[in-house]
Amino acid sequence: MRRIQGAVFDVDGTLLDSMEIWENLSERYLESMGVKPEPGLSRILNTMSTRQGTQYLIEHYGLQLDIRQAMEGINKMLYGFYSCEAPLKEGVPECLEELKRQKIPMIVVTSSDRVNVEAAFTRHGILSYFQEILTCSEMHTDKTKLDIFLEAARRLQAAPADILVFEDVLHALKTAGKAGFQTAAVYDRYSAGQEKEIRETADYYLKTFKEFSTCAAKCTARAEQ
Repeated sequence: MRRIQGAVFDVDGTLLDSMEIWENLSERYLESMGVKPEPGLSRILNTMSTRQGTQYLIEHYGLQLDIRQAMEGINKMLYGFYSCEAPLKEGVPECLEELKRQKIPMIVVTSSDRVNVEAAFTRHGILSYFQEILTCSEMHTDKTKLDIFLEAARRLQAAPADILVFEDVLHALKTAGKAGFQTAAVYDRYSAGQEKEIRETADYYLKTFKEFSTCAAKCTARAEQ
């Protein structure tokens, strides 16, 4: 593994085993409103931020709600899950501790909202590992675009080629790779259907974060150079 000067982590499906809530969140929300969801709705919303997805539901289904009202309903469901249920992926604490030991700064780049990420990370005791949390909603973007990854590099004060991005989904891995980052794919069962292409796209592939511990020992932080 090439030496790195920073690490960028996705949240859902990467650090947290949380994709189950996203698989049927929109369907559950629409059904609570008495609306029948279309087949494959989760796939349609897959690349969108929470705000973008909510706007799609309002416009596509003609919901008589403004964006604030709809977001409140969805966020109530989400917050309960993140604050009380969402588990860490196997090996996450050990990976973060190893990177911290090597003085490698870490940033989160996520499509989830800040309040949910902070609630889950605080419950698991990992919030302090991260220099910053960048969210797609706050930056008005999504992970099919380069800007949020490049902003992470700017804040890490390192070139993309010297930063390792951990992601579980294909479109985000492709975006990070296109921007010049090193990429590590983390297995998630909800992306298993694209595993072959994910393996071919990423520079490294991890079934669990326990596999990273050996690689992490080879990484050297900027502060040690």
